[in-house]
Amino acid sequence: MKKIFFTFILCFLLITTSKALEINSKYAVLYNLNDTSIVYELNKDEKTSIASLTKIMTTIVALENISDYNTKVSITKEMLNGLEEQGAATIGIKEGQILTYNDLLYGVLLASGADAARALAISISQSEENFVQKMNEKALNLDLKSTHFTGTVGLDDENHYSTVNEVAKILMYALKNPKFKEIFTTDSYTFSDNTFTVKSTMRQTGKAYHLDTKNILGGKTGFTSQAGRCLASIAYDKQNDINYLLVTTNASKVPDHLYDALNIYDYYFNNYKFQTLINTNDILVTLKTKYSKTKEIQIKSPKKITKYLNNNYSKDDLQIVYQGEKIITPTMAKGTQLGTVNIKYKDEIIKKLPITLPKKIKYSFLGFLMAYKFIIILAIIIIILIIIWQKKKVKIK
Repeated sequence: MKKIFFTFILCFLLITTSKALEINSKYAVLYNLNDTSIVYELNKDEKTSIASLTKIMTTIVALENISDYNTKVSITKEMLNGLEEQGAATIGIKEGQILTYNDLLYGVLLASGADAARALAISISQSEENFVQKMNEKALNLDLKSTHFTGTVGLDDENHYSTVNEVAKILMYALKNPKFKEIFTTDSYTFSDNTFTVKSTMRQTGKAYHLDTKNILGGKTGFTSQAGRCLASIAYDKQNDINYLLVTTNASKVPDHLYDALNIYDYYFNNYKFQTLINTNDILVTLKTKYSKTKEIQIKSPKKITKYLNNNYSKDDLQIVYQGEKIITPTMAKGTQLGTVNIKYKDEIIKKLPITLPKKIKYSFLGFLMAYKFIIILAIIIIILIIIWQKKKVKIK
């Protein structure tokens, strides 16, 4: 009966988990940024169209080629040509308008403006083609083997592709740049010439569909017919102090990409955290001593050891495997390395710790006597017998 009940509970948990992670997107990857580990994936290494997620690379390459964000840029006809005809989303920049690099950067990343992206590229590299070359060089520098760009905007092209995992790597790299992170996590920005205010496309989608996006710190949306609805975002689990990064592509409709993000974040916020496997001062090894009043020495953990796990994890899967000296002798000085301990969870080594002698073991003559009491007693008996034999020998003479 107990076995049947346990099987029922296990099936229930598996079904619940499956439903919790049932998403609309065809490609997805979720990173725990605290330890840069992948905690959820769906076709993460398959090539896919990435639409305006392209502009993450456009923005970081631009940032690395701009010395002054307040530099003014005169918008030319070349910067705007053909964008509307190609179906690219624009923010309404006009020919002859004077904007700053700062304006264009916010226009690209926040509002996904193709016109801002083209203006950045041409003003920095004299042509979009030259700028795209810089983007592909950056992809090579980041060791992205499944990423190639043909434009700054992200329009569908068979030679313009990436994977959700490599987009995630681009975003992780970009977020190290303080200016990029500032823009990525901003909700709205007013242009320096006060012509208009651009707003986060992710926030606008959430607002339109009455979705609570407060735990999502920032995001970049994207859409083309091939890429579907895309979203690259970061979120913070305040309760467990964990930062996440999620990239999804190929959701079929609005707001499925945002539903997916909220669903995935919610599941991991509520079901995962860094579990404490070993606390500071927990006993790792107990070793016997030799020739000492102190019978044994307990070696304690110098630090807390954690692992990112489901809340239903079992400590039965934790192993502490010690290899080294089995007995401590008085000849061993304080700090002597005795061996190592492997902290393992389900046969995975989480941490390897050196085991050292925490204090000098004092020699005890009594302890020595106790250790060899049988031999000493035997020796005394032998000596006594020899003495008796000697006395008898004298009397006989």
